Amino acid sequence: MAPAGTDTSARIVVADDDPASLEGLRALLAAWGYEVETAPDGRAALEKVSEVHPSAVITDLVMPTMNGLELLNVLHDEEPALPVILLTAHGNLNHLRDAAQQGAFAYLRKPVDVLKLKTVLASALAA
Repeated sequence: MAPAGTDTSARIVVADDDPASLEGLRALLAAWGYEVETAPDGRAALEKVSEVHPSAVITDLVMPTMNGLELLNVLHDEEPALPVILLTAHGNLNHLRDAAQQGAFAYLRKPVDVLKLKTVLASALAA
């Protein structure tokens, strides 16, 4: 069930190079009522964004081809109002600072706190 007050027609693009994480996030977001498109890396996520025009992007930080910060940077230049939520198991204060400076909506640690993700995503979609 979608969070209260959530636009269940919202489309979310999720990028993660770990197939289990990608499928887990897809299933979770779909269970909340969102339309979900997935991508195995940042470059594929950029293609998905241009195809489906999502309401938000959730991306892993460490990925091959194009990492989450690089994806955030391109998306912020092309669509500055698009909320981007970064997830990472490898984060540090420099990544957090860089993400904030580049316009990330939020920066969450893996394993993801499901309730926190639900709250952050609802806020991102309401912004």
